Amino acid sequence: MVIVRHLGKPDIFITFTGNPKWPELISALNPQEQACDCPDLPCRIFKQKFDALIDNILKSKMLGSVKAHTAREEFQKRGLPHTHILLFMDTDSKPRTTENIDAIVNAEIPDQGTNPKLYEIIAY
Repeated sequence: MVIVRHLGKPDIFITFTGNPKWPELISALNPQEQACDCPDLPCRIFKQKFDALIDNILKSKMLGSVKAHTAREEFQKRGLPHTHILLFMDTDSKPRTTENIDAIVNAEIPDQGTNPKLYEIIAY
């Protein structure tokens, strides 16, 4: 709550979830193992991907200029890490219109026939 007192309400909320089908994870496991058998492995891969995501958001400014951010990691019942990220945007980068929001938010499952790789990433 301290960050909200100083910066105001967050502008963007992102959920980032570990994926048991990540190729890096599958290739590191023995054929008879699952991610829950080696809990350190999905956590390390998740951390690398999370750090890359935050780095990409902050450096590329793909969502705009970020004034501050905070994240909270938790674990789902199936044992995979899951993080909630709050972004506090600079004044000029705050999404103010429905068009601004629509440019950021995408709640669509890609067509399996048109883009099978993206479908596999999203759907699993």
